[in-house]
Amino acid sequence: MTLQAIQESVTSLMLASAAVLKNKLAGSFLKITLADGTAASTDVTVTGMVVGDELVSVLAFATKAAIATCTDRTSEYTVQAGGLDKAAGTNETNNQLLIIWLDLT
Repeated sequence: MTLQAIQESVTSLMLASAAVLKNKLAGSFLKITLADGTAASTDVTVTGMVVGDELVSVLAFATKAAIATCTDRTSEYTVQAGGLDKAAGTNETNNQLLIIWLDLT
């Protein structure tokens, strides 16, 4: 890096507090939540999740007592205040869910 580039670069000391919002950063902030599976049409509580956050993936590990398989169930869920809405889909009662989401709010 040249001396000129160093002199022209922006440092964190030059930014006002809260000048850069989380939703403006590339990739934002990744969150991972482990939750018990639920019956079909039963919502999943995800602490801190609100409308405006982005669901990346929901992976179902079967069975919780002795995990043998992992299945992508992302398409069965949508973000709602306080967690995930599951209007229909697979019964995951005895499974473990790995929920990956971006905290954009």
